Amino acid sequence: MGKKGNKKSKAQKKGGKHKQPSHHHRHHLQQPPSVAVSRSSNSPPQYPAPFPHSSKLPLPPNDGFVRDNGNYHKAYAKALDTSYEGFVYDDPDVKVSDGAVFPHQKIRDALETMEKANLFRTDVTQPFGLGTKCAKTYVTRCLLGEPGTTYKYLGLRMFAHPWNSNVLVSDNKSLRDALYTLSDLNDTLTRRTETHLSILDEKRKARGVPQPTVKGRAKFDITLINRMETSPDLKAEPMTNKGRCTVSWHADSSLEHYSTIGVYHTIFDKRNTKDEQDGWSVALRVSHDCEGPSASRRGTDIGSSVITDTPVISTSLPSGAAYYMLDDFNHHHQHAVLAPETSSGGIRFSSTHRLLRLGHNVDFVIERCRSTCAGFHRKGLKVWRSEQMLLTDTESEWIRQFYVQGYGHKANLWPYWKDPMCTLLKYWSQLERRTKQVVDLLRFAAEERCGLGGSNTASASVPSRAERKVREKRRKAASAIADIMDRNDDDSEDAHDAIYVPVATLLEERATMRKLWAERERDKVFQRMDYEYRPLPPPFTFESTEISLSGKPLGEEEEETGRSPLVGSPEDLHALAANLRQWALAYRTQNRSDLPECAEEQSNKGGDSHSKGLTWEGWSLSDKQFGLEMQKPWAGALLSGEKKIETRAYDFPPALIGKKILILESKPGKAGVSSLGNVVTDSDGIDNYVRILGWAIFDQVIEYKNRESFENDEKLHLVTRDSGYGWNDGKTEVIYGWVCKNMKVYSGRDVEPQVDALVRRMRSLFQIQPKRTETAGGSPSQVGDSGSSKSCGKKNKNKKRKKQVSSASGGVGQGASQKEHVSGKKEKKKKKKRLFHRHLLAIAMTRSVPTMNTIRLIQSTHQMKGRV
Repeated sequence: MGKKGNKKSKAQKKGGKHKQPSHHHRHHLQQPPSVAVSRSSNSPPQYPAPFPHSSKLPLPPNDGFVRDNGNYHKAYAKALDTSYEGFVYDDPDVKVSDGAVFPHQKIRDALETMEKANLFRTDVTQPFGLGTKCAKTYVTRCLLGEPGTTYKYLGLRMFAHPWNSNVLVSDNKSLRDALYTLSDLNDTLTRRTETHLSILDEKRKARGVPQPTVKGRAKFDITLINRMETSPDLKAEPMTNKGRCTVSWHADSSLEHYSTIGVYHTIFDKRNTKDEQDGWSVALRVSHDCEGPSASRRGTDIGSSVITDTPVISTSLPSGAAYYMLDDFNHHHQHAVLAPETSSGGIRFSSTHRLLRLGHNVDFVIERCRSTCAGFHRKGLKVWRSEQMLLTDTESEWIRQFYVQGYGHKANLWPYWKDPMCTLLKYWSQLERRTKQVVDLLRFAAEERCGLGGSNTASASVPSRAERKVREKRRKAASAIADIMDRNDDDSEDAHDAIYVPVATLLEERATMRKLWAERERDKVFQRMDYEYRPLPPPFTFESTEISLSGKPLGEEEEETGRSPLVGSPEDLHALAANLRQWALAYRTQNRSDLPECAEEQSNKGGDSHSKGLTWEGWSLSDKQFGLEMQKPWAGALLSGEKKIETRAYDFPPALIGKKILILESKPGKAGVSSLGNVVTDSDGIDNYVRILGWAIFDQVIEYKNRESFENDEKLHLVTRDSGYGWNDGKTEVIYGWVCKNMKVYSGRDVEPQVDALVRRMRSLFQIQPKRTETAGGSPSQVGDSGSSKSCGKKNKNKKRKKQVSSASGGVGQGASQKEHVSGKKEKKKKKKRLFHRHLLAIAMTRSVPTMNTIRLIQSTHQMKGRV
């Protein structure tokens, strides 16, 4: 037992014996002057002293916890003096010269106020990173701190409620006062930390520890408040199998090296007050380099760093006590929280105060974005790589982390976090547009190298103005790439390896990130939680070239939308990266045949209106309704409940999860082949092709990645082995199962939707365009893409214009006709403007928090006396 522990203990003994005066762990002292400490040192880590095993220090049998009671009191005190040096605590009644340290009742009142305000929420973490299972926490949590602070643990970034901001975070005065109370507690723990660090410094000096003996500083900028109670679902403590953990073994992450952790805890509704040892307790064990500057030494297996030769200890503290893990204690120790063995232990609140490393405040990443966007005039791989990494980090580590936590999380934090998140979305938009510029530059340079559109083009016609502009862009792009390569220190690399392939790799990494995030947002753990916890779709709009009301490109204003001219789905982004690799090859070979097909169209892809991606913003618009084409008899089987899973070769748009989808029953046909055109209108006779049978709600998607798992669910999806929809070895890689949660078949008493047209949006998913109805302004309402609406409007406008001209030239009442023509144009402009405002308002009002644009839009619409 403990071979690793023995070896490390011997290595520690080479530095001399660990003799020190006995020092009790409870410090009831007045605050001394602050200790001047250094926060950095190149010296090797000072590991905890080994525990001095002796027959005079009996330990519990079966490697149980050493507690401060009975026969183990001496062993407990010796452990705190040696292996667990740096763990100290204050009793609830600790005093200083001006009175009691902690205002216990005021703190308890603040915690109760926060609980009533629903600030404590369950977290869904992803401990092993993107692409792995998510897990729901047993405890509920709330983060408070300096404005803009966040805390990341187990793959989840928490966003702090500001405790001393001038921003009006709530109309509830008692809640604001509660946050200020926790800020005052933070100041108190900071002062107590200075006291304890001073004592630790003196103790280490007396033992002859090399200077500086204390490297950390007494400062905190956040507190993570845990609310925990006993539950039969808690997991057993793995080391001793004695007791259950509400918080498993861990060392706190994301902290400034050598910073202290201070914890104040209080217990509500505790009925068993006879013995504190039977209540809540903090367990400690030695684990070298589990955090801190030397954490890379231990590798990825944290369990291997546990020193089994040192006994684990457990400390039960009374309600109102505070404990501290000083200086480097968190670097070489792990801790866990053990629940009482009975339900009479009450509810424990622990306020854990920490000092974060640089980079966990939103101001830091906003400044990075600002300085990066200010340098867009620079070119080169280092610049582009830095930009792409920042773009991926901003999207993955900040924006998606905020929205994945659901509507309840957003509603709590939005009063403060609106401005920072809108700023990040603005910079995300700029970085996406910058990416488009870089891709276009690389494309144009490759086309120039291949002579595309140059003098050797087999065309005798004079180039148009647009063609001349494109040729000029190609020449400038080729010159820019040549300049970059001239500055490259490695003469052995060409542009293919030095520029094109690295940029393509960065795009592929972002595509993979988005795919993994889509999987996380669909994790089944969310389906077992209330709707307020289910992920919100990030407010990204891809393939966007729209202009805002102010005339600026959308995304440059402070609105809750990030807009990108690029494709957004992982599949489309991978396709763009593949094109970039083709352009790289063409640049190297100077062979036009190596250019990707339709390169110009693909690089400027505006999106095929009949093959939208999974992330198309249209899926999430509340004024759009969608239908799923299913051949007979599968549609009836789904709506009857006989078929519980609809299988497809493609994924289901995340934004449609939980929404009603009309079931469009088409005639029997070939498996996997649609019998409908891309657009089916009422004039074509929709009833001749499809019947709206009812609706269904799909609540999750299952991925079948092998034949066995797919065929095991045959009774649910009804696809037999010999079916054309079945698993095909050698061809099938994955089949998606759309799980039907609820459904309804239209009967004679139901009013079926009146459909004007079906427009294919993705494979068998169609957008339903309802029958046109006259609006208040007399104009027919239309549903569809803004582009199609514009083209339709132009046609109608041209027809009406011809009609007016012909009537005006009739000779009779020509002056009156001209007046009617002028007044008709004005009226049409008013109607067109009113319809445009309604369209924008419908989009804007889908947001949970109105933007300034929404407010202006409502005001201008009311001024026109249009009905909304």
